[in-house]
Amino acid sequence: MQTVYAYSGRDLAESRRALSVMVRNEFTDGDVEIQPAGGEVRSVIRKGLCQPVLFMRSVNGVDISFRRCWHHIRARKAAARLLYFIFQGEMRVASSVGSYSVRPGQCALINADEPFYSGTFIGERGTFECGLAVVPEHLVLSRMPWAKGVHGAFEIGAECRPVVTGLLELLCSEGDCLSDSTAESLAAGFLQSVSDGVGDQVSAAAEPPSLMERRFADIQACIRQYLTSTDLTCERVAQHCRISPRYLCYVLKANNTSFSDLLWGQRLPKARDWLVTEAYRRYPIHKIAGMAGFKSAAHFSRMFKSAYSMSPKEYRSSHSSADSEA
Repeated sequence: MQTVYAYSGRDLAESRRALSVMVRNEFTDGDVEIQPAGGEVRSVIRKGLCQPVLFMRSVNGVDISFRRCWHHIRARKAAARLLYFIFQGEMRVASSVGSYSVRPGQCALINADEPFYSGTFIGERGTFECGLAVVPEHLVLSRMPWAKGVHGAFEIGAECRPVVTGLLELLCSEGDCLSDSTAESLAAGFLQSVSDGVGDQVSAAAEPPSLMERRFADIQACIRQYLTSTDLTCERVAQHCRISPRYLCYVLKANNTSFSDLLWGQRLPKARDWLVTEAYRRYPIHKIAGMAGFKSAAHFSRMFKSAYSMSPKEYRSSHSSADSEA
């Protein structure tokens, strides 16, 4: 498990800035606000497995809100759903379909590419604690077709709850130590267990995915499968999906994205994680670039700095400094 944000102090501006950077680096854009308890900010956020699903665990002694509006979405699509599991405190969510509260033992599923507001509130023990799974859209469509019917808090059925919570804890705490094949299998098992546990709460209301949605999921899955290939093109993906390049572009346009957005949106986070992963920490930048499918280190550096406001070398150095201080 890797600590991606930790703060204890009274500098509200600095804590908010650091949290905003973490949210943007690990997930996507939005406006973050912090309401400290007694003037002091106390918060720790850690991540485990990063691919194919990102798992995080958060313990906060402050109230934190996050707002994602249309201008954030237009600037940077997330193509993911946020699956929250509340352990302590309360979370309130507002979107175009209404508002609701999520309490301990309950879950929330939020579409990150529709405007929403989420606010956390500390509980009786003085903390807000939750687990979070950031599920890519193609996995939502294939593993969680009932997601369309979710418009409020829900619970995992008693029979599946121990499996779901056990896998969540494992993937949060030990996910960064797993091989790719093991990670994919466990993430798939986790999502299936959630789906099994939701049962009749929302399944009856869910509609089967449309042909357009299935094609979009196929395109995303294909990009992910061949992500590290330097010659991955729109034409090659279309061939693998057995559709024409023109229809592929039509599907992407209908989902308010493009081939390059999908490609770089998956390559950059993977390369970013490899830069600071212990197994690859000593690899030169150009080798990381090649592993992630970039044709040159210069191209990788330009794309990385545009996305994260620092060069790959600076990002690796900042994490090395943080590790040495810890």
